[in-house]
Amino acid sequence: MRLGGEDMSEYKLPYKDERGFCNVLLSAIGGDGANMAAKLFFKIGVVELGLDGAYDAKYGSEKTGTPTDVSVRLCETGTVIRESGPANKPHVLCAFHDDLIEVLELYRGIHRNPTVIVNTRKSPSEIRDILRLPGGTIYTLDASEIAKETKSRINIPMLAMLCKIMNFPDEVAKNSIAKQWPRARESNVAAYESSVSASVSAKVENDGKYEYMPPKPPGGQVGYMNILNGGAIDALTHSTYGRRNQVAGRGFVPEFESDLCNGCAICMTACSDPGALIWVDGKVTGIDIAFCKGCMRCVEVCPDTKKGRALMRPKAMTP
Repeated sequence: MRLGGEDMSEYKLPYKDERGFCNVLLSAIGGDGANMAAKLFFKIGVVELGLDGAYDAKYGSEKTGTPTDVSVRLCETGTVIRESGPANKPHVLCAFHDDLIEVLELYRGIHRNPTVIVNTRKSPSEIRDILRLPGGTIYTLDASEIAKETKSRINIPMLAMLCKIMNFPDEVAKNSIAKQWPRARESNVAAYESSVSASVSAKVENDGKYEYMPPKPPGGQVGYMNILNGGAIDALTHSTYGRRNQVAGRGFVPEFESDLCNGCAICMTACSDPGALIWVDGKVTGIDIAFCKGCMRCVEVCPDTKKGRALMRPKAMTP
């Protein structure tokens, strides 16, 4: 196969497991475009580079900012595909937000010598500590800022770095992006080209600082072994009551000052998940972290008064 004068049959996967698969996991939230980026990444590998593989996506709601995990398995043509579903031992981890790492426990099950790409302002050494990474290679870049400057979207810088570490030919990747989104061609290509030069990388040697953490065993799902008679669901076991449910909020919820609240209730009309705002005697009295998804819509509509604003973004989310 030839494309742009290059012999694509010479392409070799940089990583392989015992079954011949290179496993890639993209972790993002709804609205980041991770699913679209992963689909194009998979298409480049299969259509342009002559690979084979499998694709699995867990969609997340953009309205509530729920998690979106996308798994891509690439292999040489002729490899027997024996499994599907999420990649729980990825060679390559692509985290669209650094604050997803802790709440989603992305440090569990990563390959023992992985490559990690993180959208962050933190350094590779800081990301290593957050990931508890024994060893591997870390790439960091401010994909959000690149997307803003080039009028693109966050998924393009992340896709660019993914193509780079997978040794996909630049022209093949850029041409595929331009063809996929022709109206945003200039912005997307600019974001792609800016990403590689703006990234910072570090190779981490296994110095014994952290030990390998295996994948988290599955739990909490409802199946034939634990479902009640008649198909009823045990709400006490499988509800969110009394639990921290801040995954979608990436670990953050708005800060609330009850003394500044004037009881206008505008926040109640904007809240994407009823129950997140605690309403007592005609007034908001707090935030229930078992329901709040961290979408910040209540913060956006909270009015300025002479006393100030009752709802504010948490300091950790303020640039």
